[in-house]
Amino acid sequence: MDKKSILKVSLITAGALVIPTALAVGIGVGYATASPKPAEYESMESYKVFNDFIQKTRARLASNSFSFKEESLVTEKTTVKNRKNQDVPVTYYYGIKLPEGKKLTSEVLQPKYPLSDNEDLKDEDLILGSYRAYEVIKQKVKDLGYENNDPQFITYPTQNIRSTTDGEFSEATDTEITKLGKKSITTFKEAGEFEPTVKQMTENLKKDGFITQGFLFSTSKTNANNIGNNLIVTINPTNAAKSTAKDFYLVSHYDSTNTTGPKGLSWGVTDNASGVSVSLRILEHYAKPENRETLGVRLHVMFVDGEELGKLGSEAFVKQFLTSKQENSNETNEMLKNSIGMINMDTVAGGDRMYIHSPDSSNAAKGNVSTIIRDQINAVSRIRSINLNDITQELEIHPMFSHDEFKPGETGDWSDHAPFYLKAKIPAAYIESTNFSLKSHSGKYDGYAQTDNPKAWVLKDGSTVELIPRQLNGGVITLKDFPGERKTYAIGGDIWHSDLDTPKWVNENVGTTFYRQLDTVFETLKAYFTSMYQIEKNEFKYFI
Repeated sequence: MDKKSILKVSLITAGALVIPTALAVGIGVGYATASPKPAEYESMESYKVFNDFIQKTRARLASNSFSFKEESLVTEKTTVKNRKNQDVPVTYYYGIKLPEGKKLTSEVLQPKYPLSDNEDLKDEDLILGSYRAYEVIKQKVKDLGYENNDPQFITYPTQNIRSTTDGEFSEATDTEITKLGKKSITTFKEAGEFEPTVKQMTENLKKDGFITQGFLFSTSKTNANNIGNNLIVTINPTNAAKSTAKDFYLVSHYDSTNTTGPKGLSWGVTDNASGVSVSLRILEHYAKPENRETLGVRLHVMFVDGEELGKLGSEAFVKQFLTSKQENSNETNEMLKNSIGMINMDTVAGGDRMYIHSPDSSNAAKGNVSTIIRDQINAVSRIRSINLNDITQELEIHPMFSHDEFKPGETGDWSDHAPFYLKAKIPAAYIESTNFSLKSHSGKYDGYAQTDNPKAWVLKDGSTVELIPRQLNGGVITLKDFPGERKTYAIGGDIWHSDLDTPKWVNENVGTTFYRQLDTVFETLKAYFTSMYQIEKNEFKYFI
């Protein structure tokens, strides 16, 4: 889209644009193509960036046991009874062993798979851990020319100490513990020993370059003091808006998980190497100063850890930097006051269709459920699709087919947008690739099933099934249901969290569509970041 067209889009407000489209409702048509030959996608920039990341990181489970050498961890080996009353060996992990006189910094960490081992990792079933992914992303950001605003060593909060008598943990007085159900995150208290650390991080979040927010997380009493890392790249505009720029966040999580399939090994290709690769391309684009001339916000491109364990990285960021601080009914957290919105990118490619969501409006009493970012991105993508004469370029507003489902264009709180709209209370949107015309394992058309490809509908005996079409509105709309009972399925159309979420399966069954979807999201975001403001009397007017 040329600059003139982009600026025209900037005048669109929510609900002001109505353009007929065949994709206004969920019609059961997938985008998947035959597997491309290598030469077909070797020339695609989206493939190059994605493939470089996924081959260096593979499975990226977030936990000390996957990220660091066992001899560097505080562990306890014991046995527990399984369901057959048999003794099975288990290892409990309680944190990082600290050498005498040392504090918990990156200086003492011993990665299980450091970057120097990249050429020696022959076993494709290795789980490399999220710390390696953090290091891969950090190196890529450096290579793109972004300044490293971190100190020599990353500082982490003080570990909680486990008592040897009752097994309870004593909380360090200089750290902040936030309970999240049975899990918790540990961040810095702003007063006391860590006050200079927090102040410096906060100041560096305004400067061009990147910082690391180190935090700890616990998923149970037996898996405590795990290392988490959020890497945040700040990009200031190079125009007159720089001194008054508002803060905006583009978030993607880099950890992976597996809950479905006999191997129990997912590379997290769709969930969420797809979002990470788009974020890396955004950084590549804005590494060129001339591309910042049309940027009207202080853009924070965030790579967060621990999403699959409960949005832990985004919870840690919001807790540390975007917590409301009221004095005499006035907000004193300047960064929160200056923040105008966020976009979450989680599983942005691999499904049959592409969508843009806003938060669940039933949470209006708890947080900011504004649809404005969603509606603007939908409008930008729709105009792009018209200009390109390619209807697949639209990021759709998903439909609603029964009264007990999410309202059109809304989604649940299972990803990184939730802490931002619920706790920081800023507008949020969520880009996702899936298929709302398929009945998922929940028995609803809720987008949890990503594709109608029969190879993604696998019974427990290993066979696959064809979905059953169901016609609505006189055949204008086609939905698809799975035959039989859900309990007979090993995988129900959900590539994510399964053995299917690997480069091999995605290349063979989604093909070039996957990389075209990555391109679509990247180009749409570029257009959106240009169109979200306009100049009026040398001042910037924001549309959020």
